[in-house]
Amino acid sequence: MNISYIQRSNLQRTIYVVAGLLIALLAIGCAISQDDANTVRVIRVVDGDTLEVNLQGTKEKVRLIGVDTPETVHPTIGEEPYGREASNFTKEKLTGQKVVLEFDVEERDRYGRLLAYVWLDGEMFNEVLLSEGYAQIATYPPNVRYVERFQAAQQEAREAERGLWGIIEEEPVTAQGERLESSNWLGNANTKKFHYPDCQHGQRTKSHNQVWFDFRQEALDAGYEPCGVCKP
Repeated sequence: MNISYIQRSNLQRTIYVVAGLLIALLAIGCAISQDDANTVRVIRVVDGDTLEVNLQGTKEKVRLIGVDTPETVHPTIGEEPYGREASNFTKEKLTGQKVVLEFDVEERDRYGRLLAYVWLDGEMFNEVLLSEGYAQIATYPPNVRYVERFQAAQQEAREAERGLWGIIEEEPVTAQGERLESSNWLGNANTKKFHYPDCQHGQRTKSHNQVWFDFRQEALDAGYEPCGVCKP
């Protein structure tokens, strides 16, 4: 038996093992460094889906990706139903907390805000807002990494009538004040979109633009497209 050959083989195996361990440690170190770089403290909660954080010594405004909570501070819309509850929930959970920001394809919106998935103690807070009924899905490509998870969370909250899904809305009324008890879909004559009556985007439709449909196909035949948020 060639002892020199055995020694070389053992040495090669040792080198491969050590190299593998070094690569693994390097990968772990990079992951930890990335988490550290994106770990921030929440300074202030602006509303249910917008935060101010301290990122490496700089104050940044963060908009949560993929979710839309009812408005509380909008200059023209004002306060929407369940907006204060959503804002208070986010304040209670995140104010002063250390969270990890996860970015998608686009890191900032047109207002300069960071766009992020916000992780707290291993849970994605964007998803929590949906599953607890404090938000609706608001998908803006290309930031769609978790859209299927978000859809499942919203569906669960909706079926359980949790949060904003449990609000009992008044029966829809036309611009002329005529009550339409049988109408199931709200169309916006300006945008040519139609919505579920409880969709917050549909509820923003001005009265003179409201068109009510008894059947989904009726809306489609009239040239209306389904809302991309509530997906009627």
